[in-house]
Amino acid sequence: MTNGSPPPGLGPASYPWIQTRLALERTLLAWVRTAAALIGFGFTIFHFYEVLNTVEGVKPPWHPGASRLLGVSLVGIGTLALVLALAQYLLTVRFLGMDPGVAHIPRFHPGLIVALTLTAVGLITFWVLIARLPKT
Repeated sequence: MTNGSPPPGLGPASYPWIQTRLALERTLLAWVRTAAALIGFGFTIFHFYEVLNTVEGVKPPWHPGASRLLGVSLVGIGTLALVLALAQYLLTVRFLGMDPGVAHIPRFHPGLIVALTLTAVGLITFWVLIARLPKT
């Protein structure tokens, strides 16, 4: 890549592959944002109503535990959605990696690292919230 020319095999013929790969990264990051919102919102609902139930002068809930169940459900849905998005991402990356003309492109995946980290956070949050649900 001396005189400003692309490395061998990375000419205009590989641009559709690169565009597809970048679209895949954007899709994964959109799922990360969605999952983060669901996990955060579920955690907030769970704790907000836990605190609200301890405040004096507030009527007791009509369905005790419903807000906790909603919060845990949102955390679980966000985590599950991210796991499924990761599976789709990894399968598609494997499929796109079969193109021999682009085998030398660096394989650093910041979106994948963020998605895996958020999945771990979601699983831990889900487990902690489930453990705090009252035994019935």
